[in-house]
Amino acid sequence: MEYMEYNEKKNLIKIIKKIVLVIVIGILLNSYLTSPSKAYKALDSYFKKTYGEEFVIKGIGRRRLKDREWYEAGIVFPKSYIDTPKENDRYYWGRGFAEIEAFGFDVGDSYGGVLLNESANEFYGKKLKELFGDNVLPVLEIDGEYKFTDFVREYSRVSKTISGGIYIFGRVESDKDREWYRKQIYEFVQFMKETGTFEYVALPINVLDKRVLSKEFQENIELQQKLVDMGLKNKRKNVEIFRRERRRLMNELPKNLTPYVKLEEINKTEIRNSVKWSVYNNLLTTGIYSPKYVESNSLEEEYGIKNYDKLSDVSFTYEEY
Repeated sequence: MEYMEYNEKKNLIKIIKKIVLVIVIGILLNSYLTSPSKAYKALDSYFKKTYGEEFVIKGIGRRRLKDREWYEAGIVFPKSYIDTPKENDRYYWGRGFAEIEAFGFDVGDSYGGVLLNESANEFYGKKLKELFGDNVLPVLEIDGEYKFTDFVREYSRVSKTISGGIYIFGRVESDKDREWYRKQIYEFVQFMKETGTFEYVALPINVLDKRVLSKEFQENIELQQKLVDMGLKNKRKNVEIFRRERRRLMNELPKNLTPYVKLEEINKTEIRNSVKWSVYNNLLTTGIYSPKYVESNSLEEEYGIKNYDKLSDVSFTYEEY
């Protein structure tokens, strides 16, 4: 009897050792198969397969939330962006995700959102150029999860919130000029309504002095510093002095200016801070907020409900021409 019990204990110990060995081997194997280098390879393969080109993949770190664990690459963009303005512009960066599973990864990304934004820029860009000329830069953000990277196809699937900004480079020297921009912006809103894309919209539109695009302005550091100093001194204290001094300083530029900054080369992340980018040459600003967006976010008191069925619904919150 004692001999049988001894053998049973011995066999049990052997079984336990085998189980422990299997577990240890499994842990080691899983650790090897889900290492950072393996995650990078999985992401690299995924981007090549999904987008048909090689990607820059940077900043891979391990993340954990409750029972989920994954690797996340904070910066991903096509290698074709290297040595172009897009390389250092966060607007064109996505992220990569490698969810850790048993002996492998479930890989995904957010770069498709970049393509969706660009598709929206292209869709609206044609109408914007028709209304404002070539010096207009849409920097749109299409919020939320997506299935398709084509804007029209995705919006037909489900209404999306359209935010970001539109930047128009022009001149505003009189009330007549201001009213022209009001009319053109109104016409753009009608286009959004006609195309069925004015469901959820929170969209700032800025008119900037087009002279900031010139070589003479970009290379005149002294003038830029004068504008900064003048703006910091007078912007909040005395608007009329600010307006007069801005006009005076900008008129120091020659009448014949050399085109210098190409719109496609502007950093879209930086221009979101339009005052910083244009050095106090932001002339007009309005925010376009659709009724559904206002109601769904309980912003009635802040923005009111505007259906944009009359020209006066386009109101400028900033006029410093």
